[in-house]
Amino acid sequence: MDKGRLWPLILLASVAVLGGMGLGLWYGWVLDPVEYRDTDVSHLQSVYRDEYVLMVGETYAMDGDLDAARARLALLGQEDVGALVADQAQAAIARGAAELDIQALARLAAALGARRDELAPYLVGGDGLP
Repeated sequence: MDKGRLWPLILLASVAVLGGMGLGLWYGWVLDPVEYRDTDVSHLQSVYRDEYVLMVGETYAMDGDLDAARARLALLGQEDVGALVADQAQAAIARGAAELDIQALARLAAALGARRDELAPYLVGGDGLP
């Protein structure tokens, strides 16, 4: 095929691809975007729920606000959030997670009243306070 005839074909294909991508983005963002309704933390998959609990533990380690931590954990819809945090701390120990993550979870669990012997080494002074 002659090079002079090939360039218009390449240009047309490029314009078509870019135009299709642009139309797809316009459709997805403007015409019919995704709308999340009635979603909350309790609907998270277990992996994301564990990450959420860890983030609450890290936040508690930074600000020491137990009431805020309780309120955040209450969104999970669990009866005993202290046991949930302690279970996650033990799972973190078992999988060899970072020590700071384990400490944050252990301190939060202790502050919530879920004291376990396996978590005692990760508590500052053994009292569960940051």
